Amino acid sequence: MSASSASFRKTGSMAGRAAALALAATLALSQAVPAQAGFIGDLLFAPTYDEDYVPSTYGSRADCRNPSAGPWRGIVGGRKSVDLRTIQFSREGCFQSEAECRAFLNHISGYLTLVFTAQCSRR
Repeated sequence: MSASSASFRKTGSMAGRAAALALAATLALSQAVPAQAGFIGDLLFAPTYDEDYVPSTYGSRADCRNPSAGPWRGIVGGRKSVDLRTIQFSREGCFQSEAECRAFLNHISGYLTLVFTAQCSRR
């Protein structure tokens, strides 16, 4: 009887530990999920979108006023419809390679409704 009761205590003890571990994991997960959902919700639905925004190279390493800016100059110009108005935009950037310049043109063109000019040239 002592062998079987010792076996029962060991099994009960392990089952208790497993239950406690499962409970702890559930509590930890339930605390982490709302925090993550809040972050994703804030990321998706926070009022940070600005319809008037078109990226600029001002003050960056691609700013053409920067002496170390590259020899490739990209210029893109066009307009963007925001609400019931149309806004004109133009952006300029200088890059080390033609591929970087073309990537800049493609990126900025994605913000515009209509592109009038988009060109890369050596300066």
